[in-house]
Amino acid sequence: MKQLLIFLLISMPLLAESNSPVSFEENGLFGYKNKSGKVIIKPQYQQAMDFTKEKVSFVVHNNRWVCIDTKNNIRLEAFVYDNGPDYYSENFARFIENKKIGYFDSYCKKRISASFDFAYPFENGYAKVCNGCESKLDGEHYTIFGGNNGMIDKKGKIVIPIEYDSIDSIDYKKKIAIVSKNKIKNTIHFK
Repeated sequence: MKQLLIFLLISMPLLAESNSPVSFEENGLFGYKNKSGKVIIKPQYQQAMDFTKEKVSFVVHNNRWVCIDTKNNIRLEAFVYDNGPDYYSENFARFIENKKIGYFDSYCKKRISASFDFAYPFENGYAKVCNGCESKLDGEHYTIFGGNNGMIDKKGKIVIPIEYDSIDSIDYKKKIAIVSKNKIKNTIHFK
């Protein structure tokens, strides 16, 4: 009995993944079929990724990377990084809404509202954010400059107020940051 239970616990996730829709291309557009070959999402996307175990996928719709579910509902627009949807960092990736950036989880559920002009990936449980900042094309990449900078935790709580010209360095273990404001550097503590 114990062996049967172990077998079921191991094989159930594998069976669940095998039921995920599979992308296909037709006339230059991508859609999805179920494992029987029946079309469940007609070809309509410029690009399509595989569905994840969380039953979401990223597709290019109207030249934007969006996250869809298996019923073809758009959950969010992904922030584009490296020509695709943003990478997950510490279980969060970035999305765009009303020209602002927020964070979502692997189910494409919005976890931190889009309220920043720019937001960096999470690192050691924190992410640097800014408002009033701008991006400037520097070769093939963008550089973020100006505005007010601060930092949030994974709950979206502001741990360094968004009021500094820059955050120059962070010691995550000691929870100390060196910040600059009006060309004056200060050391501050955060939680």
